[in-house]
Amino acid sequence: MKTILVPTDFSKCSANAFRYAMETAQRTGAEILAIHVVFPNEGVDNNVYNAFWIDEYFKQREKDLKDWVNRQKRGETFKKIPVRVQCFIGFPVQGIHAIAEKEKVDLVIMGTTGATGLKKVLLGSVAAGVIARTKKPVLIIPQKTSFREKVNAVFATDFRLRTDRHSLEMLHELPSLQKGKVHIVNIMDKPGSPDKSKENTLTAKLGTIKHDFHYLHDLEAVQAVFNFMESTDAEMLIAVAHEHSLFHRLFYDSMTRKLAQRVNVPMLVLHDIG
Repeated sequence: MKTILVPTDFSKCSANAFRYAMETAQRTGAEILAIHVVFPNEGVDNNVYNAFWIDEYFKQREKDLKDWVNRQKRGETFKKIPVRVQCFIGFPVQGIHAIAEKEKVDLVIMGTTGATGLKKVLLGSVAAGVIARTKKPVLIIPQKTSFREKVNAVFATDFRLRTDRHSLEMLHELPSLQKGKVHIVNIMDKPGSPDKSKENTLTAKLGTIKHDFHYLHDLEAVQAVFNFMESTDAEMLIAVAHEHSLFHRLFYDSMTRKLAQRVNVPMLVLHDIG
């Protein structure tokens, strides 16, 4: 892992995500790219005269970003972690996607809630948009979550995996997963015997990552996943975003807001090659 992208709106939630990123960077040798979005009309009160001051406002936001990063790095623990900063004018989802592609980042780490520059847009909706737009692995960090050396993770899957090489590498590079264990959960619409060939295929992809398989028969797939997470004291949720998958249903219908409200552990989203 070389570069971790961390968007920030200076909220407590994004600060927590940045600390999580520093813990990850410290263990992987990655650098962090911290970015902040300045909305096109931010700092301008619909007054033509005020528009001339947008450059000064932008420079101030750049300074604010640098100061914010320095505050987060205060102390000896994270002092040596390389951090670059970038401030830009635009809209969060499109901007984060563009920078992630341009900088060829390996992982995006971001928070789920917190006021943005418009103060009415939740970072949770931005996170959902970034997941839908980018093909980079995205790690969503709830505000009250702290970094763990190893995690008990739940991987919700329908086995239709065509994960790209980068996504598979991310599973092996995240420090918490290297030492932890992954419980692979498949929600079956109808009772039946599991397909062992699919287990073998996924096992080959996971390699040395400790894992086991679980099958649940439930018409309410989303609730079944949450119930299983609770029963196993899961500390991370993993899903692959591809069309018509369980994750697709979670993020592309009314479950979007419910997911943002209910998930209280880090969520790693990988992407399909299709």
